[in-house]
Amino acid sequence: MVATRILIAELDSLAQAARFADRGARAATVELTGMLRLGMLVSGDILVTDAMLLDGAYFLSLGPEGLLRELGAAYAHYPLTITGTYATLREGLRARRDDSSFLWSVPEIRSASGVPASIEAAWEEWLRAVEAGLISYEQQSGAGSPLRLGGMPIEHRDDADLAAAIAAAELSETRSRSVAFARIDGLGLSEEDSAPVRAWWNTAYLRMIAENVRADWVSFETDVRRPIVVREQDVELPISADFVDWARRSTPATISLAWDASRSQRLRLRERPTWGRMRDLAFVATQAGSVRTRRAVLTGSTAKVLIAIVVIVLALPQWDIGALDNPWTWVAFAGALLTTVPFDSLLALRSLLTRAPRARFVLYGRSSDG
Repeated sequence: MVATRILIAELDSLAQAARFADRGARAATVELTGMLRLGMLVSGDILVTDAMLLDGAYFLSLGPEGLLRELGAAYAHYPLTITGTYATLREGLRARRDDSSFLWSVPEIRSASGVPASIEAAWEEWLRAVEAGLISYEQQSGAGSPLRLGGMPIEHRDDADLAAAIAAAELSETRSRSVAFARIDGLGLSEEDSAPVRAWWNTAYLRMIAENVRADWVSFETDVRRPIVVREQDVELPISADFVDWARRSTPATISLAWDASRSQRLRLRERPTWGRMRDLAFVATQAGSVRTRRAVLTGSTAKVLIAIVVIVLALPQWDIGALDNPWTWVAFAGALLTTVPFDSLLALRSLLTRAPRARFVLYGRSSDG
């Protein structure tokens, strides 16, 4: 029913630059890596645009091999597909470098008189990996999907006035982000008001890109008070908050093991996307790398043995525990329950019921005519 790859809103080049500036390189890398890991687990491959890659602080800092290490993956199945409007990734880079009006997001490029050698080297690493066929590249084609703008992005202003201003700016007809942001700046709004308008337009813009390339779409930090516009055949599912935290905390080896272990759950989610099947995938993934400690095994086993001994003693004829009005009958029943119910697994399942408060996961549904 749905696509097998995902586009992550937070990998937008502007979002990468803002996160690196606000959180610092280390924290930003951890957060974005967690998002990538989750995207890989729930939707197969990760789709990034050439702009996200070539103008992305995260990708340029890690390089193709560094990204593989973070995701616990290998070149045999590189979990990344790059898409762009140019025939090749190298042409896309050349066009941006030749365009004097292009505004780079990476601070090292924006603040320097020329491109630093470190950035040149990072670009060349990605280009060589793509040109060697290790990473897939797809050229976008066709007219594409419409830009689906939802309700008004500012709550404390008169919606009619804002709607009129946005209509006059023709933001729903704009496909260039630089043009759209220039028109938003021309609305005469304060910075406090223009920031949510830019975020509102940019969310629709990234959703449009995902639709154009038939990819799922996820955002981990969407303002859920303002609904996004999705097609009738798309499906929106929540994501567990514990699943998001686990993906961020895990080691690459754990992610690699979880990827292999959750394959059947991932396929079932593809066939029929439901909240229950999403939790099934999250449970298998989060439990795949769980190893109990020696102390926990000894403590748990000892407790169960002691409870079993008590139940056996109570089963002796002189206790007459067959009668329901005998309190020892219920003690024996409780003992049997405590030794057989997998409470650790039940607690793990319960923890996955909490939905991430700001995550939005939209699965691309194919129409009946394909």
